[in-house]
Formats: sequence, structure tokens, C-alpha cells
Amino acid sequence: MIISKLRTISLSVLMPIVLFVFAQHLRGQGVQDETGKKKMSLQQVLAITEEDNFQVRMAESDIDKVRSQYRQTNAAFLPQLSIEETGIYTNDPLSVFGFKLKQETVTQADFNPARLNAPDPYENYTTKFSVRQPLLNTDMLFKRSAVKDQLNAAKEQLEGTIEYARFQVKDTYYQLILMNDRLSVVEKSLEAARENERQANDFYEQDMISKADYLAAKVRVLELESQQSRVGDQLQTVQDNLRYLLDMDEQVQIEPTDSLAMRPLTSENIDINATNSRLEALRHRVSAARQMVKSAKFNFVPSLNLFGSYEFNDDKLLGTQGESYMVGATLKWDLFSGFSNVGKVMESRADLKKAELAYESRVFKNRLEIEQAQRSLDQAQTQLNFANSSVEQAQEDFRIRSNRYDQGMEKTTDLLSAEAKLAQARLQRLDAMYQYNLSLATLELLLEKEIAY
Repeated sequence: MIISKLRTISLSVLMPIVLFVFAQHLRGQGVQDETGKKKMSLQQVLAITEEDNFQVRMAESDIDKVRSQYRQTNAAFLPQLSIEETGIYTNDPLSVFGFKLKQETVTQADFNPARLNAPDPYENYTTKFSVRQPLLNTDMLFKRSAVKDQLNAAKEQLEGTIEYARFQVKDTYYQLILMNDRLSVVEKSLEAARENERQANDFYEQDMISKADYLAAKVRVLELESQQSRVGDQLQTVQDNLRYLLDMDEQVQIEPTDSLAMRPLTSENIDINATNSRLEALRHRVSAARQMVKSAKFNFVPSLNLFGSYEFNDDKLLGTQGESYMVGATLKWDLFSGFSNVGKVMESRADLKKAELAYESRVFKNRLEIEQAQRSLDQAQTQLNFANSSVEQAQEDFRIRSNRYDQGMEKTTDLLSAEAKLAQARLQRLDAMYQYNLSLATLELLLEKEIAY
């Protein structure tokens, strides 16, 4: 009885926790209904971007590649070990006698001139353990530092790729909202146009308006139906683009839960000299190129390496007869390599100059892009204010003309013109709102920080 009550209590405690975790999982992934639509917020699609975007995953692979190259440079100071098995069958006089010495099997009979000059074929199997320990390879140490800078550049490039992928997703998500809102405006205008057509048809049958006025109302309906089809096609294209950026199943229809809005800026003071991941990646590449210049210069410096080996020589495979060892050191100094080393120095200096120019160019261009993004944001805000006033004026004009039309005091063409003007003003406001959000996203991309809330 007590155990049963404990199980009941445990289930009553665990069930809410399980349901909460499951709900959070659904919330993080978006909720998909039976029609295949998936409601997702901007933050949810951005979270997916950092995990599943193709460009981000390729940038992660670049990091893995450079990291493997950096690991290869461990050979500049770590020992190299190897084991080797060599089998030889020969009747060469010198080799045969040497192999017998190595196998420690030489007898007095082997000094017989006849056997020395024309020995029988002989077999020798050498099992050799070798070790090589680098001591002083200065050029490789600088090359290792260069690869380290390249690894840091790849990491910064990944951050920049993530930021750009987020920008692309933001832009596409805003386009999706824009197309949905456009479709809504067109459908609302189409509904009003169909009502106008019905009313114009009644007036025409009562000889209150001309046939030309009735046909104008009918053409307006056809025009809006064509526009509806065109916007629907554009909406599907944006859906496809967003699914591609998120690497999602093509059957999923993403339904945005956010809307285009004018977000207040957290600060109006924007540093036009601000840095970002792209600039940092270029800076690390400059440092890597500088290290490669040093590496090329130190090719003229002598290198010092130790080596050693321990081997067995036997007439049987993997035999352990005839043990011997050897240790030594190699001091190598390339005095002249046919201008190869000189050419490498010149090449590395050219690469350094190119990297420095790329960095300076990017700094200058980044500053210009920030200034342009600021101007674009200000212009979008001005256009948005104008579009709001235009919609307000068009709504009032359409209301007045509708009332006058109902009283027979207004022409059909004037009413249609007012309705078209209102629809156009609403579409222009949507475009201005989209441009404002896009300019804000562009500025956030360049600064790599949120500047609105």
C-alpha cells in the first residue's frame, strides 16, 4: 500500500516535469500542424541557422582542416618513430659478405677467395627500429606559428559566417512576412473590388452607370487576381529559400509568428571604426603571412636533428639474430639552393603585402558600409513616416468616395482609383517597413551586435 502511494506521488511529480521538457522541445523547434505549416519565430529560425546552415557547417569543416594542419606541425619538435622490415635475396659478393657480418654468421670458410668472389645466393631480412628527434628547425617553428594564426583566422571566419548566415535568414524571414502581408493586402483589396464589381453590375443593370464603368470594375478584379497569383508565387519562392537556408524538409511550410515592426534603437551612437569577425580573420591572416616571411628567412639557418636505429639481421623473416644499433646527429646548412630559398622569401613577402592590403581595404570598406547602413536606416525611417501618412490620407479619401458612391454622387472610376491608391499606399508602407528592418539587420551584421530591442 505504501509502495503504491509512493509510485502515485512519484508519477504526479514527474509527469509535469516531462510535459514541461516536451513542451520546451516543441517550442524550440516550432509547432507543425496537420496541414504541414510550422509556426516559427525569428529567434527560432536563427537558432536553427547556427546548427544546420550549409555555409556554417562548411566553415566548421574549414576549422577542422586547419586544426589538422596545425597538429601536423607538431613534427617540428616531437620524435618520429618507425619500424621497417626489408628482405633481400642476392649473390652480390660484397652484399653477401656484409649480410653475413650483420647476421654474425661469418666463419673461416667464408674467407675462401672462391666463395668471396662467387658466393651462392643469400637471403637477409632486416628488422629495423628508427627514431628521429628534431632539435633545431627554426623555420618549422615559425611555420607552426603561422598555422596557429590561420587557425585563429578560421575561427573568426566561422563567427563571421554565422553572422552572415543569420543576416540571410533575417532577410528571408522578413521577406516571408512581407509577402504574407502583401498577399493579405491584395486579398483585402480583391474583396473590396469584387464588392464594387457586384455593386457596379447592379447599377449597370439599372442604367445608373455606363458599361465602361462596369467593365472598369471588372478589370480591376482581374488585375488584383493576377497580382494575387504573382504575390503567391513570390511567397512560395521565399519559402523555398528559407527552407534551404535552414536545411529543412521541402514539405514544411514555415509560418512566421513575428511581424515587421519599427524597433527602437538602444543607442544612436554607432562607432564607424568598429571591428568584426571578418576584420579579425584578416588581421590573423596578416600575422600568419608575417610568420611565413620569418620562416622563409630562417631557411638559411642550419638545422640540427638527432637520429638513431636498432636493427636485427637474420636469414629468416622477422628473425632476431645479429643485433646492432646506430646513433648520430645531422647538422645541415644549405649554402646555396639555386635561389630557391631567396625565391621563397620574395614570395612570402608578396603574400604579406597582399594580406596587409586586403586588411586595409576591408577596414576602409567596413567603415563605408557602416556609414551607408546608417544612412539607409535613416532614409527607411523617413520613408516609413511618409508611407504611414500616405495610408492615412488614402484611407480617408477612400472612405469619403465610398460614401459618395453609395449615394450616387461619385463615378465608378473615381472609386476604383481611390481603392487602388489605398492598396498601393499599404504596399508601399510594407516595403518601407521591410526596408527599415533590413537596414537595421545590415547594420547589426557590420557591428556584430544587437542595436535594437
